[in-house]
Amino acid sequence: MRVVLTYKMTHDWDVEDLLIEYQKLLQQAIDIIWQNATLREKKVKHRYSTGNGKYKYYETTRLIPCSPKSRKFKRELRNKLLNGWSFAKHYVDSAIKTAYSILESWRKNYLKGRRKMRKPVVRRKFVRVKTTLMKVEGSKIRITIKPREEYLELDYSNEWFYERVKDWEVGELIIREEEVYLTFSKEVEFSRRIKIGVDSNLMSLDIYHPERGWIKVDLGELHRIAETYDKIIDRLKSVQRKAPKRIEMLLRKYYARRKNKIEDFLNKLAVQLSREFPDATFVFEDLNKLNMFNGNSREYNRELSRATWSKIVQKLSYRAPIVLVNPAGTSSTCPRCGRRVESRNGQVECPECGFKGDRQFVGAFNIWMRGGGVPLSGDEVNDILPDEPGGEVRPMSPKSVVRVDLRGRTFTHIPP
Repeated sequence: MRVVLTYKMTHDWDVEDLLIEYQKLLQQAIDIIWQNATLREKKVKHRYSTGNGKYKYYETTRLIPCSPKSRKFKRELRNKLLNGWSFAKHYVDSAIKTAYSILESWRKNYLKGRRKMRKPVVRRKFVRVKTTLMKVEGSKIRITIKPREEYLELDYSNEWFYERVKDWEVGELIIREEEVYLTFSKEVEFSRRIKIGVDSNLMSLDIYHPERGWIKVDLGELHRIAETYDKIIDRLKSVQRKAPKRIEMLLRKYYARRKNKIEDFLNKLAVQLSREFPDATFVFEDLNKLNMFNGNSREYNRELSRATWSKIVQKLSYRAPIVLVNPAGTSSTCPRCGRRVESRNGQVECPECGFKGDRQFVGAFNIWMRGGGVPLSGDEVNDILPDEPGGEVRPMSPKSVVRVDLRGRTFTHIPP
């Protein structure tokens, strides 16, 4: 498994001309690809809420632009973009690759109804530097701007992340007005064999470990950070008309603080989870928050918007193997007989087999089963827990409540 990490460092280079010309080049590449795209019909499924958590599905036919990808077209595109280009030719190859990436991202969002049939426009100034434009010697990198004329040099040996990546392979760079983003990659062999199920909730991650049982990771501090800064931001927005420039400056400051504190918490959470379960593959639900906002109160939707499930998965994926499973029915299926159950006050009770248990434990356990390829129908329930007679699922309490230590590197275990 190849792990890729990205770090940022500042620079004092004069690259304004390169940024402007590359922005024009990238937009020109998008324009040409868009003009030569062919429209194809594609059936797309949609849904709308009918209340009580139920949805009505329907199907429509949409015209989807398909970008030309033949070698002949790309060669002709490269020749057009090279006309009048005064910098290294490999920047043209980089722009073509980036243009296709932007159009593919637009296409996926268009299919989901998040974009209109409008050509993407490049608004940010940046330059993607291919490895063919770089010469790496230890921690020193020389970047070619114009062959045999102009070069940029950087040294990341004094940066805080140097010790983490000193033996890693340097990948593509991204240059912006005052910053450069460095990517490092390394092939990592994971020997983890144990799968653990993780149920993502607003205030906790509930983990089912086949050997250690149910473990609850407290996310209350993460929620408190987001809620505190949201209140500050709401108060500032309520008086923004009185002093718009001053309030705008304060809003930028508190937005940045909110983001930085949440990122710090998530980074430490990922590190501590990977150390707490060094031999595990994490099984998460493939959640989409956009599908959860219908039919809820405003207060609940605000709390839901603070959830950072996808970021937790993303940051943990840099350190451990991740498996995503379908979230349907994980918290409303009896883990013993596979019947549909309803939850009341956080507890579930099966009317068929009489199983009773905590809803979050049931969710984590069913996610673990689905991650192991076992259906939730109950047909194979006898094979999922060989250490327990007849595959019986015993209700349990959390083995420990785990809180992220923001000052240290280990979890703090507190008895339930």
